[in-house]
Amino acid sequence: PAYVEPRWVSAFQSIAADTVADFCLQMYRAMGLLEGIRVVRSSDPAFRQAAQPIDDYFVDVRYEGELVRARRSPAGTLQLHEGGSSYLTLPAAPFTPAQISPSRDSRLRWMQSVLHCTHYIAGAGEQAYLNHGDAPEITFLTRDPIDRSDEAYTDV
Repeated sequence: PAYVEPRWVSAFQSIAADTVADFCLQMYRAMGLLEGIRVVRSSDPAFRQAAQPIDDYFVDVRYEGELVRARRSPAGTLQLHEGGSSYLTLPAAPFTPAQISPSRDSRLRWMQSVLHCTHYIAGAGEQAYLNHGDAPEITFLTRDPIDRSDEAYTDV
C-alpha cells in the first residue's frame, strides 16, 4: 500500500481467481491495461484445435489419477520427466490436438498459426532461443530490461 494508490490496493483485494494467470488478467483489466486488446489463452482447447500440427510437443494426459504433461518422444511414445535425466514411458493413450502444448522450440510457429501477429516483444532470454525464421512476417522487438521489478509499474 505504500507504493501504489489505494484504488489499486482495493482492486487487488477484490479479485478472486483460481490461478495466478486468471488473477493477473483480472488485475490488468481492472487497471485498464487490456483495453482494446484481445486476450487468448494457449491452454484453451479451441486455440489448440485451431493451431497447425507440430512435431515437437507435450500432451496433457491422465496418469495415476492426475493430469500430467508428458513429452512426445521422436519414437512417438509419451515421456513423463521424473527429474534429472530420468523419464517414465507412459502407456499409449489416444489424444487430440486439444491436449497438445508446444515445446519451447515449436511454440512460436504454433502460436503464430492461430494469432497471426505482426509484432512480438520478448526479453533477452526469450530472444536467445526464438527462431525468427519460423515467423519472418513478425517484427521482433526486445523488451527493455526491468532493473528494479518492484518498481516496474507506476501511474503516469
